[in-house]
Amino acid sequence: MDKYILYAILPCYNEDKSIIDLTEAWRRQEAELLTKNIILKLLIVNDGSHDDTFPIATKLAGEHYNIIVVNHEVNKGLGEALNTGINYVIKQENAKYVCIMDGDMTQHPQYIHSMLNKMEVEMFDCVIASRYRPGSNVEGLSFFRRFLSVGARIVYTMKLGIPNVRDYTCGYRLYKITALNALSKRYGTSILKERSFACMLELLIKLNKENMKVGEVPFVLKYQLKKGQSKMDVIKTIKRSLSMLRRI
Repeated sequence: MDKYILYAILPCYNEDKSIIDLTEAWRRQEAELLTKNIILKLLIVNDGSHDDTFPIATKLAGEHYNIIVVNHEVNKGLGEALNTGINYVIKQENAKYVCIMDGDMTQHPQYIHSMLNKMEVEMFDCVIASRYRPGSNVEGLSFFRRFLSVGARIVYTMKLGIPNVRDYTCGYRLYKITALNALSKRYGTSILKERSFACMLELLIKLNKENMKVGEVPFVLKYQLKKGQSKMDVIKTIKRSLSMLRRI
């Protein structure tokens, strides 16, 4: 049976305290993935970090054949980091799946198995690790952040109403390479225009406009495991997202 490649794109900005633990957590999934004829490769996109993220990532790539590093000399924002990762992956032979997740260790790679199962059984083009499904939980997040997150979810649901979607902004998602190829054909190398975390909403909207089928699985977000400072300005991200909704 043919083997296919799952690329995990890990955008990193000042994640030197997390990148080793995250890559090790991913590599612990390799054996189970191989039982499904899936080869794991990790693509670290260092987005102009000022700490030791890039040298640590480079060392990891030298030690492990399936870790690749792409470097931005200056910080370009999450949207451009994802553009870089997606443009790299869609050119690779035998790539079938692309997982995108945060680089701060708050999202555990173990959920990739339920995401793959959901995708294959129900024929989804994208599967979101959702904070709003039975069995989900959010740990270590302030009440204020939770309140804003739930409020944003209500607004996005009312405005967009994408079937099967409850979590519009979580960055932990699995995509079929065919879905990202379709976006590349329409938008070129700049699939994402948003630099901020609002790019995750933009990507979901663009998938929906291409009639891609999206599903969700529950997961536990462990915000208390974040070792560095948060890079997301929540209020700014919500404003950027609402502005994008008006434009679209």
